[in-house]
Amino acid sequence: MYRSLATLRHQIDKLIEQQGEDASVAAFIFTKNDVFYYDVDEDGCLDLNEEKYLSDNDSDDVLIEIGCNDYIYSQVNEMIEDEVKRIRRRNVTVQEPSTNG
Repeated sequence: MYRSLATLRHQIDKLIEQQGEDASVAAFIFTKNDVFYYDVDEDGCLDLNEEKYLSDNDSDDVLIEIGCNDYIYSQVNEMIEDEVKRIRRRNVTVQEPSTNG
């Protein structure tokens, strides 16, 4: 999902209001500062000494593409489903009553 930091702040404020400041959360935030590349030096190796940033418009294009990509959301939802199943199985195993006669 693509949005501005101001929009994100507003949505987070609403979540805090609904769920409380101490509610658990897993978050991944990418900003224009994450959209960069490294040049290749004269030896053909990556020059890791200097990050090269794209223009704001090009960074927006990259972030919009990431935010609109269903694959990422599908993977996260699959992980959530798997973890919920794992936790439920664990809880059932722990809570099974003993059969004493």
